[in-house]
Amino acid sequence: MPKHAQTGSIVLQRSGLTVVGAWVPNWQYDVYCLEKSLADEVASRFNVQLLPVTWPKTPGGEAMQIVVPTVGEKWFDHDQLRGRTTARHGKAGARCATCGVCRWMPLSFGKLPPLQITPPLGDVDIAASPEWFGDGWHAFRQILFRRELAELIASASPRDFEIQPVS
Repeated sequence: MPKHAQTGSIVLQRSGLTVVGAWVPNWQYDVYCLEKSLADEVASRFNVQLLPVTWPKTPGGEAMQIVVPTVGEKWFDHDQLRGRTTARHGKAGARCATCGVCRWMPLSFGKLPPLQITPPLGDVDIAASPEWFGDGWHAFRQILFRRELAELIASASPRDFEIQPVS
């Protein structure tokens, strides 16, 4: 789990990667990369922070990453989250002995408690939950996109993304 917000460009291996549309690199579910033309459109229409994707021994700039900010103090009722993760996995998760952050066992979005974002999201186009999820080496946050941004990304890469409405 990262110990601080991202401060520089993500570095990706180039072998076998075709830079087209949008993608999630290496199954990191809260990292979103966009080909340059799509990134330019996203930057012109939405309030997002973009960083160039870099490659070892190759200049960056062919693709951009959306840096997803953590928004709010809490998105889910932690008592309900504890009950649902324990029912599904036999345990709620684990707390880091060093930093004290809890990493909840993973649940699909439909199995999570209802959103109770505190404080409200406000006027953002993409946001990450303050709660971390995952097990083993994989950690992720829940991500919300403004509908128009989600539609643009899903239309650029329909095989990789689908829109899941939030109720």
